[in-house]
Amino acid sequence: MILVTGATGQIGRLVVKNLLKMDVSVRAFVRNEEAFHDFEDSLLEVAVGTFEDTKSIEKAVEGVEQLFLVGRDHPDQVMQHENVIEVAERCGVKHIVKLSAFGATQESSIDLMRWHAETEERLKNSKMNWTFIRPHLYMHNLLRFGDRVAESGIFSAPMGSDKFALVDVRDIAEVSAKVLKDGDHVSNIYTLTGPTAVTYEEIAEQLSEILGQPVKYNAVPPKEFYEELLEKGTPSWRAKDLAYITEAYPDDRKSLITNDINTLLNRPARNITAFLRDYQADFR
Repeated sequence: MILVTGATGQIGRLVVKNLLKMDVSVRAFVRNEEAFHDFEDSLLEVAVGTFEDTKSIEKAVEGVEQLFLVGRDHPDQVMQHENVIEVAERCGVKHIVKLSAFGATQESSIDLMRWHAETEERLKNSKMNWTFIRPHLYMHNLLRFGDRVAESGIFSAPMGSDKFALVDVRDIAEVSAKVLKDGDHVSNIYTLTGPTAVTYEEIAEQLSEILGQPVKYNAVPPKEFYEELLEKGTPSWRAKDLAYITEAYPDDRKSLITNDINTLLNRPARNITAFLRDYQADFR
């Protein structure tokens, strides 16, 4: 039995779906018992609870050998994940696969990267086996600009003119499911990227071609982007990370391309063109 935490998130839900396709028994850890009402599969169980409720975690890990650790970004996530790790270790879970992030380091100026690094370190010091999945920036983050592109043909971001090897969350989920199913990726760290690195100007050009109408990228300074997010009600910690995310990838790390997806899935990673075509309706 494999337990998937954060099972209603964009990656957690896809991991559950992929594992079921592989005929693997899955237990989804969710806050709402109706979360998977649209899934009819005898291999799926639903465990209701929260990261703060250790009793619910204890119940969820019963009979579980492998656990996928993922949750929403939050200032309390280190504590929340520590609760899961402590219970899993005490209750006999053998292997935890953690969804981390490319750029995770305790020296990072980005809160999220430090939080991931802290949890990684805790897992390394546990009695359990571990595997870290470290994806680069998600292509799906571009969908945040969908309404703006549809309304004005312009989207703004603090990414300058740098190239980024963005990765599709569908590939992240598929890799995670395979690693969980295989169970033999102990102490491995997989850095997941797209097959090419692109600038946001190039993304705008591709959107223009796909949509058949002009799309422009407006590069804004991080400070300006941060203040705009605050005005929209974004929590300050989240606004800071979103505005200054490029600081997580010093030097040429932004455009780093790996073959981990190709190696694990025996196929190339999805490229940005395929992603934009698949989700073009979100920008119309």
